[in-house]
Amino acid sequence: MKNKIMEPLSRLWDRLRGLNKKIIVSIITVIFFIVLLFVAINAISGKETNSQQKWEKIEANIIDNHVWELSSQGYENVTAELNPFIKLERENNRPHTQKSFEVGDTLEDIIISYYDYYADYYSVTVDNTSYLFRTKREADNFLAKLKKYDKTSYQIKTIRNLVNNESKPEDIDKIISTKKTAYEKAQAAKAKARAAQHSSSSRSTNYSVAELQAYAHDLVINTYGWSEYDFDCLVKLWNRESGWNPHAHNKSSGAHGIPQSLPAKKMASEGSDYYTNGHTQIRWGLKYIKGRYGTPSQAWAHSQRTGWY
Repeated sequence: MKNKIMEPLSRLWDRLRGLNKKIIVSIITVIFFIVLLFVAINAISGKETNSQQKWEKIEANIIDNHVWELSSQGYENVTAELNPFIKLERENNRPHTQKSFEVGDTLEDIIISYYDYYADYYSVTVDNTSYLFRTKREADNFLAKLKKYDKTSYQIKTIRNLVNNESKPEDIDKIISTKKTAYEKAQAAKAKARAAQHSSSSRSTNYSVAELQAYAHDLVINTYGWSEYDFDCLVKLWNRESGWNPHAHNKSSGAHGIPQSLPAKKMASEGSDYYTNGHTQIRWGLKYIKGRYGTPSQAWAHSQRTGWY
């Protein structure tokens, strides 16, 4: 009876032991594949890291080379900054779609297009327009040409700007041509004014003494309100000084004109034709008498006492 009970139990035990072996083998197999997968993932990750580092190194070398090339072309303090669109795409792990590259574009071309390049420029602002130059020498040369026709004091400032933003030669030529044209017009206007002044001065030499005294009489009586006696004293005073000759000149003292102004350029306050125009000289002479002596009669009295006024 005992053997009949134990025999089925023994067979059950043997089956369970066989089943445990299969479970253990399955568990070991699963663990093995998990370890193998982990190793593979690490290997791939390591390759990706190495690949990323290699790419970044290639990219950095290309950028450094391009910066050096731009510097050799005359650009100063060149720097490269990743284009904001490219930067945004990289930060969000999105593929680059900003530009469709053409057939024949090299890796170098593509990488260079990812960046914005900045340099120091020398800026000169003329008539609200800024002109940019790569070097200070170029800016100095521009100002040297400009100052032939424009005496304005322009300043050179250093600014940062995108590369290839310097002013075009035709723009430089245009502003210089504009200033030259304006200068030549101004010179022509001055020459015309001088010619008119010379003509006026030439006519003034034809005034007779009577005409000059008539002009003075009108000012003495009607402008200053002096008396006829004052006018008579004025006639005597300037007869002694110059004989009412607008060209009278004292070589020893430099006194000049009807009132014998010393120096002659004092009379310029009444007109640029003071050296030859008797009317201009008379106007200045009467102002001088009023300010210094009050009236022509008092000026004549002083001259009588001292020999000068």
